[in-house]
Amino acid sequence: MKLTFFTPRVELKQLVKAIWAFESPVGLPASDASIAAPNGCPKLIVSCRNAIIARVESSVQSIKDHDEYFLGIRDVPVSLHTGSGATSFIGIEFFPHGAFPILKVPLVELTNRLLPASELLKDWGPSVAEAVARLDSVEERVDFIQELLFVKLKESAPANSIVEYCVRFLDRTAGLAPLSELERKTGYSKRYLEMLFKQHVGISPKTLAGIFRFQRFYRKWALGQSYGELTADMYSYYYDQAHFAKDFKKMTGSSPGRFVSGVSNSFGRKLTATQPL
Repeated sequence: MKLTFFTPRVELKQLVKAIWAFESPVGLPASDASIAAPNGCPKLIVSCRNAIIARVESSVQSIKDHDEYFLGIRDVPVSLHTGSGATSFIGIEFFPHGAFPILKVPLVELTNRLLPASELLKDWGPSVAEAVARLDSVEERVDFIQELLFVKLKESAPANSIVEYCVRFLDRTAGLAPLSELERKTGYSKRYLEMLFKQHVGISPKTLAGIFRFQRFYRKWALGQSYGELTADMYSYYYDQAHFAKDFKKMTGSSPGRFVSGVSNSFGRKLTATQPL
């Protein structure tokens, strides 16, 4: 299993947080849960070789070979599975506020959903998939996709500055700052900010703050820390252990103890541990 990260081109850096490519001669491990926990980033997934089966809650969808799908921002985990053959796919991870300028649709309509990119980007039909398939290397494919996104960006308006400020504030404070601080700092009401977030992000500021808070602990797991190390500062972030366990299970599908000791998730670990902060 090889996971390579690429630096987004300078024109996209305000919208795109990370770009990565997964490559394996045998697909995702059959015994692996291959869980991608919520990290606050909507994603564009480009399948270059082999189909991918994605499960989000009770919905199961197949990402066909040489196809592109958009995965909206999530507050639940997604599990991925492939066949045993050679597999390659690319992930473009947007900042929480980064997908709206390109898609130009209310992001709340995409929350926890997986949709063909061609339904959202009308000129991303079979010709795009065929063009990607003809390229020889992952690097060429990443460059090609970035160029397509850059063209879309030139046709769009900038990200909403209020939403961008709030997202970065919540991220910087690891979801701990009272949401009343957003009202005080921006001068806008809670109701108005929630309306903006539904349009530009897809979830409320409170839900995004919870994802950022959870990610502090999930990254500890990804870096190989023990259950004791993972929970060492739990009470600085959660009211009590029950609150922490409920939040962790919502994001991963398992209790913290079971996840740390009994869930095989090498893909999720590698994706989280090596992703740039």
